[in-house]
Amino acid sequence: MHAYTAAKAGVIQITQTLAAEWGRSGVRVNAVSPGFTRTAMLEAGIASGALNRKWLERPTAMNRLVEPIEVAHAIAWLLSPMSSGVTGINLPVDAGYIAGTTWAAYGGLREAPSA
Repeated sequence: MHAYTAAKAGVIQITQTLAAEWGRSGVRVNAVSPGFTRTAMLEAGIASGALNRKWLERPTAMNRLVEPIEVAHAIAWLLSPMSSGVTGINLPVDAGYIAGTTWAAYGGLREAPSA
């Protein structure tokens, strides 16, 4: 995890630095940080027992994995004119993983109310 967290921090910081350096030339620089995404590799890890789907889903605010198309939609938005005023950000597409993990200290997120 040490290498991953250091690399992730580096990506976020260089995103901000490059956005500041290149912004006045009309270049926008942003990062996208997907959460646990339901890829073939992730599904294989779950199927093999190396990963536990519930443990990956439970800390997310939405109680689910991210779909690959959701990451693609976020990237498409950043590439589109609709985000023309956005630069220097890190956009988590994580089903609320960052928001939900802070709740672990308080016993975790509550289950959704029954309909």
